[in-house]
Amino acid sequence: MKDPAQGKKPRYVEIADELRARIEAGEFSETGKLPSERVLTEQYEAARNTIRDALQLLRVDDLIESRGGSGVYLRTFRRVQRDAVGRASRDVWGAGRAIWSKDLQDRTRSEDVKVSPAEPPEHVARTLGLQGEAAWCRDKLYRVEGRIVMHSVAWYPADLVEGTAITERNTGPGGSYARLDEIGHGPARFSEEIEVRLPLSAESKLLGITMSTPIILIIRTAYDSEGRPVEVNEMKLDSDSYRLIYNFNS
Repeated sequence: MKDPAQGKKPRYVEIADELRARIEAGEFSETGKLPSERVLTEQYEAARNTIRDALQLLRVDDLIESRGGSGVYLRTFRRVQRDAVGRASRDVWGAGRAIWSKDLQDRTRSEDVKVSPAEPPEHVARTLGLQGEAAWCRDKLYRVEGRIVMHSVAWYPADLVEGTAITERNTGPGGSYARLDEIGHGPARFSEEIEVRLPLSAESKLLGITMSTPIILIIRTAYDSEGRPVEVNEMKLDSDSYRLIYNFNS
């Protein structure tokens, strides 16, 4: 005889199903905000960890998202589809387009840009082959539809980019890669290292995410046709805002 307990859903799954039904019924549509964890523990007479596990199932389904210091809301933001290969192709920047326009199509976007000469971190200097030499830093905070989605810090050898628009806030059509191409060092290939981890306090504050929302760290290195590293770009992405796509030709 089959044990009646077999097949019974865990309590957090039951709560997730009930919350999903309430969302589909439009119960939270007016404010877009779900009750706090404390209120949900009372409503469902469940432990807080059980409520958190239930909410995590709804996050996986892209039904809700957490906002730093504010609470849990119905998800309205459409994830940015980051085409890692297509966005960095010559077809994009060679045509005078910003490479992240490939990700966004017609969605509204803005950037806060800081440019300065600076001493790069040791690992960046090592990758760029700099030994006590100067570098230029381009620090950018990216917004899509008013939402901060990424912080990037890109480094370039000073001897290579001095006197080019890469040292200015506005690099012109096609961005830094088009300017590198104009001086004979256009990117011919790339490598990307990816790490997923929880944010540091400063990263959480900068991106406007909770301390429990992972960030995606991508370190991209661009090489010219002679194999010289011409850029190291460290990008920190809000994992709630992105979906990464990698398409390769055989």
